[in-house]
Amino acid sequence: MNKPDDPKASATSRNDATTLGKMLRDGSLQHEAPQALRERIREALAKAESHAQRTPSSVPGPTSAAVPAPACAPSSTVEPARGATPSTSGKPVAPAPVEAAWGSSLTPWLFGGAGGAILGGLAVAMALLAGRAPAPAPVPEPQAAAGLQAQEIVSSHVRALLSQHPLDVISTDQHTVKPWFNGRLDYAPPVVDLANKGFPLAGGRLDYVGGRTVSVLVYRTDKHPIDLYVFPARDKASAAPSISGSDGYAIARWRRNGMTYWAITDAEPSHLRVFVEALQAAT
Repeated sequence: MNKPDDPKASATSRNDATTLGKMLRDGSLQHEAPQALRERIREALAKAESHAQRTPSSVPGPTSAAVPAPACAPSSTVEPARGATPSTSGKPVAPAPVEAAWGSSLTPWLFGGAGGAILGGLAVAMALLAGRAPAPAPVPEPQAAAGLQAQEIVSSHVRALLSQHPLDVISTDQHTVKPWFNGRLDYAPPVVDLANKGFPLAGGRLDYVGGRTVSVLVYRTDKHPIDLYVFPARDKASAAPSISGSDGYAIARWRRNGMTYWAITDAEPSHLRVFVEALQAAT
């Protein structure tokens, strides 16, 4: 016995059907190809059709070749085939020739000039659709890596600002902060005191950047923290500092003495530039 339909399910189905019908009517499901793409497709179709018209088709046109009647053994009891003309001799006569309408009329159209133009145009259109969005130019690997590291630096700095414990070691003494990293890293970050330059040391912490644990030294300028990330450089060649902005933060990056330096702060970029110059002079 069939169970009665669920009223809620039926109502849901009706609502879905109504919504779909509305979307079909107002064109919500339609997507219009860009004007540039449409022009490229039209141009490709026109070229294909013009080429087909200049090239004569090698397939013969419709013919009136007769379809041969099947052979049958003569017999006085066999009835004449349908459409055959009775003969006075009592033997059936083959039916009148019938044109091979499908084979002879469609074949030239499909494989002749017009069909070739259409099929060729469709192939070109599909190729254009498949490649309508050109692939972006590849970004040089060092530049791409620097961009990814910059994003990681910003994220790390923001996490520290939101954290209630932004420092693992709290001290203004470089001789306290520097030994704290011993045994926690496979390298020794340089730690300098810049208090006389207006950038007192506040402490340090560990963070994770570029797939490894790195040191972060925290300095201050007025009430703004400056996070200084220091870790071994893959490219040992020195590079001058470059200062840029990202998401409202000033960021500096450079290489020196086999180390990569990143400095980030929410202070003015001019303050960061002075900090970088003071740090380079001290190291």
